[in-house]
Amino acid sequence: MVTKINKNIIKALAVCTGFFSLASCREHSVTPTSGLVPEVDNIHTFAMNTGDFTIQLHNRLSDSIITSTYYLTGSTNVSAIGLGTYVDPFFGRTTASAYLQVTPYKSGFAFPSGSIMDSAVLVFPYLSGTTGAKSYGDTTKALHLNVYRTTSKVEVSGTYYSSSVLPTEATPIGSGTIPFTNYKSSSKIATATKDTLTAQLRLKLNNSFAQEIRNADTANFLNTTAFQEYLKGLYITPDLTQAGGLLSYFLIPSVSSGDQKNLAAARLEFYYHTADTVLMSSFPLKTDVCGYFTNYNRNYTGYPAANYLNKNSDSVLIQSEPGFATEVTITGLMNIPLAVINKAEMVFTAVNLASPDNIFTPIDVLTPVLMENGQEMPLYEVVDNNGNTNSSGSLFVNPYAQKRTIAGIEYTQYRINIPRTLQHARIEGKNAVTIRLRGSKNYPGMFRVLAPGIGAGGETNFQFNLIYTKQQQ
Repeated sequence: MVTKINKNIIKALAVCTGFFSLASCREHSVTPTSGLVPEVDNIHTFAMNTGDFTIQLHNRLSDSIITSTYYLTGSTNVSAIGLGTYVDPFFGRTTASAYLQVTPYKSGFAFPSGSIMDSAVLVFPYLSGTTGAKSYGDTTKALHLNVYRTTSKVEVSGTYYSSSVLPTEATPIGSGTIPFTNYKSSSKIATATKDTLTAQLRLKLNNSFAQEIRNADTANFLNTTAFQEYLKGLYITPDLTQAGGLLSYFLIPSVSSGDQKNLAAARLEFYYHTADTVLMSSFPLKTDVCGYFTNYNRNYTGYPAANYLNKNSDSVLIQSEPGFATEVTITGLMNIPLAVINKAEMVFTAVNLASPDNIFTPIDVLTPVLMENGQEMPLYEVVDNNGNTNSSGSLFVNPYAQKRTIAGIEYTQYRINIPRTLQHARIEGKNAVTIRLRGSKNYPGMFRVLAPGIGAGGETNFQFNLIYTKQQQ
């Protein structure tokens, strides 16, 4: 029970810890090695570590995230889909398949009378760079893709998840093998337009599909609604009979105006000719009227990760969502005196994979959250004393991957700092706190962390370090 005297101390500490935490946030954004944490002197400032607490690691599974409103990290309003498959030696197979819709570039579209259809090509832009698309896995490999028509509409107003599926026809309307180098940087000349096309995945569809579109009743092209009742959607999925080994994101830029070419858009291209000319028309994916989403499937069967599903272990297992997350429960907070907690840092080090599996790299940024009554809550570090989002908080928590050399070997390490969250738990008289360490939604289906737990021994094991300062009388 909290006594009347202790309540006064708690009020003082609550103000103090708010000051220390937020001051540290501001300082960390300028000087990461700030001196705001005092030296341990065992007179006023004391240290506690892993052995002073009971720490339990529990592996969870997040099986679904919204992918119908996914924006590529670092880009402004640039949507993206994922395509591909790879097999991680620990986490098993990940497969990304996309559903999407297109529309004629203008209402009342019609192929010229007497024109002859030559081909149809499905196109997705791919832009390399910090604000462009990304790939994960073995970039010496290719994407082996099949394309199907859906039998229900991909709704622009629908909310779709990484676990969502739609029914499709049994027979593909196109198949192709596209090496990574073909869509990363290669240039092609579109003979119908004389344009040079670069950084695009281009998958030719069956001639029978192209001819069907050419011969369709003109009523199907009157407007977007009519066309999407006719062609309800497209499903692009990896051919799992092929080796695979690569997952890539492709851009869906916003397209607002009608353009027969629309060479920057994700689109269907139709090439056709008349007696005296060669033509191309584009049916783009316009995000204001066309739905899209990606299904990310994780299959752990037959791989080590299957033995860790929804149970305690002595390992930290994290995937970019959807996938594994690890909950860290720290018990023994009442052993901490009522004092200012200056640092409360969880440290864990990712296992290095040997070649050729070292292509499965760790996550750049984690998303630690506080668990209360089974619900995710923001850490106290990322909100200010008024409950508003504190933009500097994530810098103070420091959920970023860092390189560290241990015994002459370079590792990826994480040092998650949560003093304010523990301070609040201690003030409220709680003896335990649970922090969920999960991957971000920034790069669904890509990246992972496999780190040893407490019992591993050595400098690469899981550690918890806490420093507190007693209030002087």
